[in-house]
Amino acid sequence: MLGDKVIQAFRKAGITDEPEIEQAAPVNGADWQPPTEYPESADGAPLLPQTADEGFDPGICDLCGRTLDKHSFRQTPKDLRMFCFPIAGNEPASQEQKSAPLQFVTINPTAWRDTKPVELHWLAERRIRGNDLAILSGNGGAGKTEIATHLLISVSAKLGDWLGCVVDHGRALFISCEEDETDVRDRVERIAKHRGRDPHAIEDLHLFFPDLDATWLGTADPRTGRISKTPLLIQIEAWIAQHQPRLVVIDSVAAVFDGDAIQRRQVRAFLAMLRKIARDNNTAILLLDHPSVRGMQDGSGTANSVDWRNSVRSMLHLSDPDKDDADARTLEVKKNNRGRTGEKVALRWTGLTFTTEATAAASPHRAAHDAQVDEKFLELLDKATAQGRSVGPNSGSNYAPAKFGDDPDATGIKPKAFAAAMDRLFKAGKITTGVNRRRSTIIERAK
Repeated sequence: MLGDKVIQAFRKAGITDEPEIEQAAPVNGADWQPPTEYPESADGAPLLPQTADEGFDPGICDLCGRTLDKHSFRQTPKDLRMFCFPIAGNEPASQEQKSAPLQFVTINPTAWRDTKPVELHWLAERRIRGNDLAILSGNGGAGKTEIATHLLISVSAKLGDWLGCVVDHGRALFISCEEDETDVRDRVERIAKHRGRDPHAIEDLHLFFPDLDATWLGTADPRTGRISKTPLLIQIEAWIAQHQPRLVVIDSVAAVFDGDAIQRRQVRAFLAMLRKIARDNNTAILLLDHPSVRGMQDGSGTANSVDWRNSVRSMLHLSDPDKDDADARTLEVKKNNRGRTGEKVALRWTGLTFTTEATAAASPHRAAHDAQVDEKFLELLDKATAQGRSVGPNSGSNYAPAKFGDDPDATGIKPKAFAAAMDRLFKAGKITTGVNRRRSTIIERAK
């Protein structure tokens, strides 16, 4: 006889005769052959849903002892055929396993009496926990790989700080699935120069560049949807267990997750794999991600299933460039289970890398960058004067920073940067004001 649940499904489909089939082999299923006769509906329509997700309560298979949702169902327009092909990894429990004691052990708060709570350890103070998974999101080109590389250097070179917070130190591993060695080398050397370190002496920074067609860390079974580790993730896990890095950065989700990004169970299973590696090895794992269109529009930084955010302990988001200032960014803590959410850190490009606004103001590289903008302002002022066009210091149709920002020779410098340059040039006495024939105030070079 088929299982009771299957028979109930037949009855719901209008079949009143309970079909009898030849009894199969023992429950191990090793030598079992599928029955040769199967029931058909009158119109040839499928009789049963294929999966439990479609509303089918599978029950237990009388043939092999497994639940029927662990089988392969195949249907044709003419009949329904249920082949007892159990899915790999779901073999029925042995007699020893069935008789084993239940491995469900609880704890009680009384066990905590007279013991010290485990101290929470941070990799980046109040931003990234030291033994868990975090996500850093940002639009393409915003600079998330740049600041993640800065974090890798801060940890591996024992710098002690990263964009305004205290960081731990130790080995660091960067798994770059998007940028090649040339690009990452450029980042490392620029950031090390900014921090006054020799990039070629950072022994604790390890870089790995997988082939672009072999970057998956978790992949979904096409039949079951179950996420499993790839050989690459197994190798990475073994390396982490051996070398015990303090930080692992993975760039990026799109390159390493071979599943459906909106399927909650697949997302949670994949992130659980990474979280277990982090916890087992007391290392922080930072996963870089691109927000969805909606996540970019509302500034939340989220993408796809909400479980990308819900399944991690902290989430950071790097803003897009300011429309009036291409050098400005904001790093925001969007989620922090054991700290304050909502911290915002104003960042600025110094000419070498991103750093905090306060540090950028005192950076010699920032001073060099400002000097270049000042020179460009004077160059465009000379150009406008030679063409008989007047520009002024006050807001309006003739405002110099706005005019210069639209000039084809501006080399990408924004009006806000030109406004800052104008202030510096006035203070330095390099430009002054005058009056044109229309009695309007204009800017002139100081004589």
